[in-house]
Amino acid sequence: MKNFKYMKLLLLSLAFIYSNFGCSDNEYSFDYKAEPKTEIGIKLVEGTNLFAQIYTDSTYTVTDGVKATEIHYLSQKGLAMKIFIFEVDLKNPDILIEASSPKDKPIYAMQQMTKQATFVDKEGHKVWAGVNADFYNMSTGEPRGVFYKKGTAIRTKFDSGTRSFFAIMKDKKALVATSAEYTDIAATGDIVEAVGGSVTLVSQGNVVKHADTTIEPRTCIGISKDGTKIYILAVDGRNFWYSNGMGFEELGECMQAMGAYNSINLDGGGSTTFFVRSTSGFEDNRFQIRNWPTDNGGQERSVANGLLIISKK
Repeated sequence: MKNFKYMKLLLLSLAFIYSNFGCSDNEYSFDYKAEPKTEIGIKLVEGTNLFAQIYTDSTYTVTDGVKATEIHYLSQKGLAMKIFIFEVDLKNPDILIEASSPKDKPIYAMQQMTKQATFVDKEGHKVWAGVNADFYNMSTGEPRGVFYKKGTAIRTKFDSGTRSFFAIMKDKKALVATSAEYTDIAATGDIVEAVGGSVTLVSQGNVVKHADTTIEPRTCIGISKDGTKIYILAVDGRNFWYSNGMGFEELGECMQAMGAYNSINLDGGGSTTFFVRSTSGFEDNRFQIRNWPTDNGGQERSVANGLLIISKK
């Protein structure tokens, strides 16, 4: 009986200490809120389950017909993330999407994207932005997929594995297709620009499932159902405190939420490059890398080809 009284007294004492000096319910809790500020941010938050907390969310006009959005956020997995997005309106008669190559030549080689841009940048053909494109042989610079520039076929085959391609056709509309569809599309003679990709992320409006869940820095591209709008997304990775990267299905969810009807993965890792023009003039430093490439502490990697966003004005 005496032991019971002591136990009761101990429990009452502990309850008193906890109620008066213990932690309040909310002292160490944090109410995560994904509160986007931009149109693209709203689409991503409402259309996916990837966002837990948004740190920054901003959209800016690169040039007429081209918008860029940058979002830094905490994912639902508790990982820091930074994504970069281009929206390109091909209905704007002054906007072009062109494949780029080292020194603007029909060769297999490697060169940084901002350097590739300078070789075609001029009045009446001004480069406003760009990203890296196809996977490639890092010894020779040969792309892994098809490659067209200004209607000329530089490479007309795909390496083994799951392959796809992005193209601009003669009607100025964009197209995304698999390697299995290439022969019939090429036979039309309508391909003007084309770069290769790997796996399909979104097919006819549906996110494609993937067994590979590896998260990496990525670059991907998607198009609207009518082929008049292009969505390009780059995500940084391999940097725990800044940005960790995405898997294929996460990319697909983002592309679908933004409005992509079809979407494919491009080269990623240290190749992922997202740049914009920082001045209307033609100064040497006119192109600014917005993301953080993983090579050599954020230095731009030399790549085989890319996609440039160009204005005729």
